[in-house]
Amino acid sequence: MIGNPKWFNLRKYTGWGLSPNCWQGWAYVAIFVAPLILLSYLNLEQNIKNIFTGVWLALFLLDIFHIMSQIKKDERERLHEALADRNALWFIILFLIVYAFTTDNLDPYLFASLIGATFVKAITQIYLRDK
Repeated sequence: MIGNPKWFNLRKYTGWGLSPNCWQGWAYVAIFVAPLILLSYLNLEQNIKNIFTGVWLALFLLDIFHIMSQIKKDERERLHEALADRNALWFIILFLIVYAFTTDNLDPYLFASLIGATFVKAITQIYLRDK
């Protein structure tokens, strides 16, 4: 695609995604962010701004995911990332459960997300068991 995997490192301690590691990476980010900032100052119809922003962000995210897939990780890095993601997910689930039981009105979307997460985990376990 557009970006080069050599320009970025995977984030390890500050969330998910990429961090630029050289001037080319920073230039790449600036080239994708600058038109969005410029667009906010232009006097265009809101519908046109929304369409351009959506297409531009979709292209940016598609390229970022492509770059992330090209960066090689060894088995130890994959295991560490999986453990960190698992722990973050457990925190999110615990927070959602506490929130669900401490509010007066149970949000159906919150309930559906917890049930959906349970089903996804079960399906994944069944798939991995049979593999």
